[in-house]
Amino acid sequence: MEVKITDLKDTYVSGVKAIFPESYETVKEDYLEWTAFKLTSRLNTTEVTAGLLQGWHHTPTFKVVETHEDNEIFCFLEGTALMIFIDMDENGPVMDTAQIVRIPAGVTLEIEKGKGHFVAVAEDTTYKAIVVSPVQAAPKVMLPEIIAGI
Repeated sequence: MEVKITDLKDTYVSGVKAIFPESYETVKEDYLEWTAFKLTSRLNTTEVTAGLLQGWHHTPTFKVVETHEDNEIFCFLEGTALMIFIDMDENGPVMDTAQIVRIPAGVTLEIEKGKGHFVAVAEDTTYKAIVVSPVQAAPKVMLPEIIAGI
């Protein structure tokens, strides 16, 4: 199944909240700079973890998605990422809701619990993102057919 890749800024993705750099606030002082991303999230737990995700260029094809029982936050730092999102119901992925979006550096996303998604691939050479997430399982669900970005 082919899906047109769209720019996140021009695309509504249900279950995903996006904050773009133009809405951030930056405070500079003599020896520091603090940028507030302006994205708040309500998590169901106090056990939270964070890590650095780095992705490399790969053809944007996806054969699996994952979901979580709680929200997850991605702060894209460098490069441009291509990420899949798909609605899920009691039968699994709802194929006609599949979207692949282009996410530029500087964007912060909150992915709601239950939203199907998978780790992005880099559009060019590489991307880096900080991921903040409750300690939670990441069950993978095979897609009935491969979804390819065009």
